[in-house]
Amino acid sequence: MSEYQYYEFQSVDRRLTQSEQEAISKLSSRARISSSKAIFVYSYGDLPGNEKELLVKYFDAMFYIANWGTTQLMFRFPKGLIDVEQMQKYCIEDIVEVSELNNFVILEISINEEGGFDGWIEGEGSLSSLIGLRQEILQGDYRLLYLAWLKAITYLEGLDDEDEDDDDNDDDDDNDDEQQGLEPPVPPNFGKLSPSLQAFIDIFEVDEHLLKAAISASVAKPSIPESSFKEAIKKLNRSEVDTFLLRLLNGEANLSIELTKKLSGMIEVKKEENPGKRTIRQLLESAKKAEIEEEYTKKELAKAARIRELEALAKRETAAWEDIDALIQKGTSSSYDEVVPLLLNLRDLAAHQNQTVKFLKRLQQLHDQYSSRSGLKRRLLKANLL
Repeated sequence: MSEYQYYEFQSVDRRLTQSEQEAISKLSSRARISSSKAIFVYSYGDLPGNEKELLVKYFDAMFYIANWGTTQLMFRFPKGLIDVEQMQKYCIEDIVEVSELNNFVILEISINEEGGFDGWIEGEGSLSSLIGLRQEILQGDYRLLYLAWLKAITYLEGLDDEDEDDDDNDDDDDNDDEQQGLEPPVPPNFGKLSPSLQAFIDIFEVDEHLLKAAISASVAKPSIPESSFKEAIKKLNRSEVDTFLLRLLNGEANLSIELTKKLSGMIEVKKEENPGKRTIRQLLESAKKAEIEEEYTKKELAKAARIRELEALAKRETAAWEDIDALIQKGTSSSYDEVVPLLLNLRDLAAHQNQTVKFLKRLQQLHDQYSSRSGLKRRLLKANLL
């Protein structure tokens, strides 16, 4: 299998200058550059330099995927607009990390799937579907971080399962201790996911059963009425108002977020998140239970549907045998192919009606009657009908 690496960088808060675009294009002849985006695709070789440094210097977001199993998402935030301490509650070493570099905070989510991806992968368009997550975090919405934490614990659980046969008792005890760790705060409003959050779930393959089990504790976020914001604005002094207006005039990015944070801090709002008191083990066990229950429900529904099909077939059983006889007499490959599923359905009907012996006798008669039909015989043998 040939190598595939896809890097995409996007700038949100500002446009790249012409000189910046030229500097980035010099990194690689494979670069596709615009005033807001840079894409690098490699079938051999690597991106020169460090992608995090490139992000910090020019961009606000980066997405990377490689066919050997690595998926990475990074966002750059202005340091003054981010609650680093709150974000770090969701961190898991080497998987979900928050760091400070220069005047920025970097969120990095990295997953390395053992054995690589199955089948074809494509990075084009992924970052555009995820870019809205940056704005959500700037607005204090940490649902992405919680989803990344969920992915991290399932990823680590998968690694533990793979290494289980090689672990000694001490290692097992260590794994047990890790699973007793508590979940971080469960952000509000998981009842309605944004398109960007859904894209993250799809791209990073967050386990649907664990997701349902985990977000069951999510509460609705209370909205702040406009009247409360108006009252808070009245409390701003003239100097603060003039400063915000001047910055607005200068087109400063993320000014509305900064102002909203300042005003929200002046308004009493009820705490809007579940503190997260469940252990990792409890979450994993709850997800497993949900998966088993869902599988059982699917099997029961399929069983009920099959019974309805067989009961409908029972009403035209004689006609079905006549159809089989007519198809065999045609003597074509396609007609023989149609015979097999009809016989399999009649076999299932016989089992459902406790008439298997009767079916086998009828099948033997069919075989005796058309024993010279080698094409038919070959198909019946393959389907275990002889």
